Amino acid sequence: MEDLIVPVGITVTALCLLMVAGCVVSMLFSWGTKRPEVQEYTLDQPWNRPPALFSATEIQPMALARHAEQADTVGGAASGKW
Repeated sequence: MEDLIVPVGITVTALCLLMVAGCVVSMLFSWGTKRPEVQEYTLDQPWNRPPALFSATEIQPMALARHAEQADTVGGAASGKW
């Protein structure tokens, strides 16, 4: 078993260096890539997307904790002024 420490260590080190070199090469090739410009949203523009609010109760089946009741998971948990 002790005879395998050096070959395994060299193999793992070589693979790590190879992966790092691959990452550097991929970053160099992606340097000039044009990405689409994200349009900035301002409040004077109309909002034409559906709301992105999710509720844990919409996920079926929902496993409730033993001490929780259905009323504990449906609304009433938010605080503050709306």
